[in-house]
Amino acid sequence: MSEKKSGQKGYKTEETVRGYFLRAGFFVVRSVPLKHNGDDLTDIDLWIYERSGTLARRRTIIDIKDKARPQAAERLFFVKGLAELLQVDGAGVATTDNRRSLRDLARTHGMLWLDGADIQRMKDSPELNVNHRLSDEELDVVFRESDKGRGSDYFSSSFSEIKSTIGDRFGAAGANACLAYAQNLAKECVSAHPRSNSAVAAGRLVYLSAAIAAVSLDFYAAEVALRPAAERIEHLVDALRYGDNPEVTKQRLAWAEAAVRDYAPNGAAVARIVKEKIRIDIMSVPAEGLATVVAQAARNESLFNAAKILEDAAYSRVAPTFDELPTVAKSFMGAVLDFCGIDRSSFATSWANENAPV
Repeated sequence: MSEKKSGQKGYKTEETVRGYFLRAGFFVVRSVPLKHNGDDLTDIDLWIYERSGTLARRRTIIDIKDKARPQAAERLFFVKGLAELLQVDGAGVATTDNRRSLRDLARTHGMLWLDGADIQRMKDSPELNVNHRLSDEELDVVFRESDKGRGSDYFSSSFSEIKSTIGDRFGAAGANACLAYAQNLAKECVSAHPRSNSAVAAGRLVYLSAAIAAVSLDFYAAEVALRPAAERIEHLVDALRYGDNPEVTKQRLAWAEAAVRDYAPNGAAVARIVKEKIRIDIMSVPAEGLATVVAQAARNESLFNAAKILEDAAYSRVAPTFDELPTVAKSFMGAVLDFCGIDRSSFATSWANENAPV
């Protein structure tokens, strides 16, 4: 994954393997940047999210190498270590190497192993070669073309940043980050010239942000899946307002208040003012509506299905408008727009697909 990609052959293989897992019903993100303190460390070729029940969630990362000398054993050790570092549930390798000994080694360590024969079957599959989707590379070109007209790299850098949220902060923190991206990009979408390339580019990124926010919240909601509805909603409201660990955040705010009270001139009065302003800001986050939608949808596969639909919408060659989304995705997307303070009608009319009358 840290190696420089070797060209179109590698990209196409990654897209083929992603297509296989998408058709199998998983939520899949390709080329996930892994960063630390702003530095790019490596990337995850495929990140796969599986929801198989009310409580069951599984995250798997896969390293893919389609090369004459794929160094498969080294990649196996690397991705196994990366999976442990990221604390995901599984890891695998897709490689052109057909050695039985490596398949046995992967099985011994509980890893998924796709060899050259598996990859070739995927490449030969008619279902995987009929594709209505843009590849990551094609979508990045769309964003760069839109950026060129603006004289910036806003869309292309947002594409990378949104995907990076699942690498190091998957859960409530990642969801909040994606919701912030969705808010900013939705503002760009509705303020752009109607039906312009910028409006569609921003809309695609809003869909992707919302999709990753949906699986992030689905994962976080599993912790309280069997609790009464009121507790599930409260759990999600706290997550949307305070992040992954609401109690720790509240403790830090209390410590900050105490520090102001003890060390600032006229500390007690200043601490009361600071505390009240923080409370007002936190309570102003309109979390209840989105939390209620998430709590209901996460009880079954509705939220997971909405995420898959929105991800597909982001990558579709013909980008569907808000009104063209299936009901399950439109419901969640509407809740996200409400949470972000974006008018649904304005977002819905920001662009029309290529087949719509002008």
